[in-house]
Amino acid sequence: MGFNSIGEISALTHEGRLHFYEVLAKNLTVSIRGVWSEPDLNDAEKLDRIYLLNEILHRITARVYTLQLNLHEWSEPDSWKMTQGYIAQKKAIEKDVMAAIAFSYNVVARREEKEVGEGKGA
Repeated sequence: MGFNSIGEISALTHEGRLHFYEVLAKNLTVSIRGVWSEPDLNDAEKLDRIYLLNEILHRITARVYTLQLNLHEWSEPDSWKMTQGYIAQKKAIEKDVMAAIAFSYNVVARREEKEVGEGKGA
């Protein structure tokens, strides 16, 4: 991966982190669709991968909720540890998860850079 996930995501504004997790949730659904459509995987392998991607997605949507309502601090290291725990259970999902993270971060980082350039950001 081309960036330090914890450091880069932590450096986003509160709104940026919220947007990152919203975009990540969407991208994880795309990953799930990709696994479902993969003709070279048997049904058991598809279900294993979809299950773990869905577990990550479930935690990410909970993260969105806590960020929206400022319920408590859920650190980036906590999120990273959770994600890595699921990847450790099935290394085959790592590429999809990391691609979703990188793509989501890039979308949000470009948006924040544009807003700063326009004088709207921090």
